[in-house]
Amino acid sequence: MHFPSSITFPTRSERCCVYWFCPLRFPERALLDFVLNLLFPVTCIVCHARVRERRWGGACPECWASLPALEPPFCPKCGEPAPAIEGLCGFCRRGEHNFDLARSALLFTHTLREIVHHLKYADRVSLANQLGDILSECRRREPFTGNLVIPVPLHRSRQRQRGFNQAELIAARLGLPMATRLLRRKKDTPSQTGLTRNERKRNLAGAFEVRGRVSGTIIVVDDVYTTGSTLNEIARTLKRAGAGRVEVLTVARVPSYRAEETASAAVARTQ
Repeated sequence: MHFPSSITFPTRSERCCVYWFCPLRFPERALLDFVLNLLFPVTCIVCHARVRERRWGGACPECWASLPALEPPFCPKCGEPAPAIEGLCGFCRRGEHNFDLARSALLFTHTLREIVHHLKYADRVSLANQLGDILSECRRREPFTGNLVIPVPLHRSRQRQRGFNQAELIAARLGLPMATRLLRRKKDTPSQTGLTRNERKRNLAGAFEVRGRVSGTIIVVDDVYTTGSTLNEIARTLKRAGAGRVEVLTVARVPSYRAEETASAAVARTQ
């Protein structure tokens, strides 16, 4: 049997100890990955290649590396990507956003859709670690000033059904204080999929409430920014409760023209 070259084998005295047989006894991560891959092999959820290092979660490093970062040019306030932009985008010039800053780490592609979908609906929670690390890098390079993180909450019935909140798992990797009970989703809104921007806005009106005191600058974290309706309603709710500034940080961004195209296509399929 072939062993990775990085494995350091135990001494005779160490082998005499029963504790030696526990994989966590070894500081070498390569050995732990080697044993786990023998017992529980993992294949990439996107391309189905073998994933040999557990730190990547359920996707291979090649698929992670293929995810395109959201880079300028984009609106300096809301982060809306645009081929060429001078100053604020149309949404921000019209004052449609209640938050003060929004940034996303990645563009929403088919590969990223598969990763997020498996995290949320197939219980592949290990994917949240890598997504959170990507988000943490985005926060460090962008002009965020908040020091309290609030993940976008799920309604209690949906969280009970899913067993976790993906935004909370992702936000935990930022290394900042996090308030998971300060904001509550009191309204179990229907799915936002296929709704236009105005329909989403009406759907979310009064959906959130703050339970406690709020002040200063808050960073709201979510997985995907589609039209911004959910994040706008949260920002409005937080500011009414006393927040001075609300910043938005998401893993993925769907450009506005694609969000409207997706909604129109979904509506067309129902007619």
